Amino acid sequence: MVSIVSDLAKSTLEKLINATIEESRYICCFTCITDDFEKERENLIAKKETWEEYARVVTRRGDNIRKDVTHWQKQAKELIEEDTKMKVKCFFGWCPNCIWQYSRGKELESKTEKIKKLMECNFENVGITRDVPDIEYHSSQNYISFKSRKLKFEELFNALKDDNNYMVGLQGMGGTGKTTLAKEVGKELKKSKCFNQVIDTTISNTPDIKKIQDDIAGPLGLSLKGYTESERPRKLMDRLTNGDKILVILDDVWGDISFEEIGIPFKDNHKNCRILVTTRDIRVCNKMECEKIIQLDILPEEEGWILFQKHAALSDKSSKSILDIGRKISKECKGLPIAIVVIARSLKGQTRKKEWDLALKSLQKSMHIPGDDENWSEVYTCLKYSYDNMKNKTAKNLFLLCSLFREDEEIPEELLVRLAIGAGLVEQIDVDYNYDVYRNEVIVAKYKLIDSCLLLNEEFESVKMHDLVREMALSIANKEIVAVKTSNKNAMTMVEKGKNIKYLLCEGKSKDLSSLKFDGSKLDILIIYLNEMEDYYVKVPDPFFENVSRIRVLYLSNNTYKESTMSLPRSIQLLTNLRSLLLESFTLGDISILGKLQGLETLELVKCWLVELPREIAKLGKLQLLKLNDCMFKRNNSFEVIESCSSLEELYLIHEGISKTSHKVHLPNYQRFCILDFSCFFMTKEFFARNSLNMFMADEVFSKETFKNLVQKAEILCLNGLEGVWKSLIPDIIFPDDDEVDPFPLNF
Repeated sequence: MVSIVSDLAKSTLEKLINATIEESRYICCFTCITDDFEKERENLIAKKETWEEYARVVTRRGDNIRKDVTHWQKQAKELIEEDTKMKVKCFFGWCPNCIWQYSRGKELESKTEKIKKLMECNFENVGITRDVPDIEYHSSQNYISFKSRKLKFEELFNALKDDNNYMVGLQGMGGTGKTTLAKEVGKELKKSKCFNQVIDTTISNTPDIKKIQDDIAGPLGLSLKGYTESERPRKLMDRLTNGDKILVILDDVWGDISFEEIGIPFKDNHKNCRILVTTRDIRVCNKMECEKIIQLDILPEEEGWILFQKHAALSDKSSKSILDIGRKISKECKGLPIAIVVIARSLKGQTRKKEWDLALKSLQKSMHIPGDDENWSEVYTCLKYSYDNMKNKTAKNLFLLCSLFREDEEIPEELLVRLAIGAGLVEQIDVDYNYDVYRNEVIVAKYKLIDSCLLLNEEFESVKMHDLVREMALSIANKEIVAVKTSNKNAMTMVEKGKNIKYLLCEGKSKDLSSLKFDGSKLDILIIYLNEMEDYYVKVPDPFFENVSRIRVLYLSNNTYKESTMSLPRSIQLLTNLRSLLLESFTLGDISILGKLQGLETLELVKCWLVELPREIAKLGKLQLLKLNDCMFKRNNSFEVIESCSSLEELYLIHEGISKTSHKVHLPNYQRFCILDFSCFFMTKEFFARNSLNMFMADEVFSKETFKNLVQKAEILCLNGLEGVWKSLIPDIIFPDDDEVDPFPLNF
């Protein structure tokens, strides 16, 4: 018994001694513990700065920071702010306070372990892609809640709230404001939490199924990229019927659309999904079996006058004579919102009475258009006045050019620039040709058209036309501008019989397009969209280009899911008048024949596969702009050719692995440039619209002079892997004291 007690006491004493030694370590080794903490904290500071830089990149890209990353940053901040300076406390003024040292040493060691755990965290991605904006982004900022519209707003709102209505129709003539009302009601339905998501997509007279699917999937956070045509509708259907309350607005429906082909659920299996259809034709609502149909009429005269005053910037302080004429002009617009807005915008800022008199007389003439109803004649007269009153000739040319594109198609600004300059639509400014000056002329013209409501402003600098405005533009063009689908036999017959076609857009199968026969003697612009192919080879027969030898702009685009091979026929060298050439999504192989096109000013290749960038390109003495976007080269010698292009003013080189060169590249001082390596981490949409440089070891790729010029002129700059003296020189080159320079990452 005594032995057991003795052994127990011995064991307890040993544990006590060991514990005492262990605990005393916090006092005896306090300095070492503090040093360890400081060392780990320095490592944490470096890692935190790195992740914060990535986070800034994600934010600028428009994405959201992951919550676990935010939590990690918060923990790291707290540990970094820990104060380890020795706060000596004494016991009655004689010796250090051992109790404080013990407590503090234990605390610091614990926090050192926390730092080590934080250092072990590695996030594959810092950000989460932000969902595509839904109806809240797209709704109108200029919506006016008139009494007549308020009643329709409430009627539509209540109809969509009613669970008994799967599909609701909103019908009215073109230009009455159906789209605006639908979006405003959708915005309010989401705000009041009647629906989790409200999404809108434009159907138009020629539905683009792929675009409609992407429009619906985007705001839902669903990516359909990589799925086949048969898989896409199933994926979308699954998402729309997963239980969330979702309202889908199908805007501008003209006829039959296949819900099954798109991926929209049917009435008997819609779960919480609802559909709102806007259309001009009430028969569309009946055919689609809408449970509720709401008709939107034109504005009463007084409400039309209020709308007119808003957009013409009239008030009680305006001249009485102008107010009197303004009311008469508003009355001539027959209560149609689009006509009222367009006319009012065209007169905004006009202070002379004679200008208002002239507008009134022009509208009162009410030109009749054969074959069209009375309403369209009146609308046409209102819209055409705004066009006729446009003083800027480039803007008028650009307006007609936009009508070439498909109904409701969003037209990128840079594509308009290529077409307008290539077709010679910009008035000659001076003898010295400068591409950037002409681009600015096109952009200024674009904004004049937007301000006049003849064009609609869209995301990412794009524009589109209201369908009524487009019809008016095509009427003005009088069959000189034609956009057709090859499947439409009547339209194709019109093309084949046409004698005065200046701009032509064809969409359809490759075999139909290659066999197209028409009089191309006056053709300036030819755009071809291939949306269906019988095989993987596109054959362009030699006689095709013989027929259009005077064209100034050629744009060929493969819009299918297939990789397609296209060999350029020898007859392409007959296009001696060609100024702009754009080729998209083709396997081209050898393109050395393009060296024969001595008039070429812009060459743009997007997602193309080539053997190499041929040296013949350097012989194009008028080449102002070269764009190689996401192209693949069997032999990567792009820079060797590019630096020999002596007339080049703008360079857009965007693909992976551009840092691989065998020598230092010397480039001239370009007016505009965008040089991006896809393998770099930092990438935003801003890169493509501004002077930008983003690549690895740029100082190793470019000569000293070229590198300095690019860095000084870059508006967005991301440099990775800089070595040597350039690290220290960069701050001096980029003028850090300049308040107008945007911040950018420099990753060494």
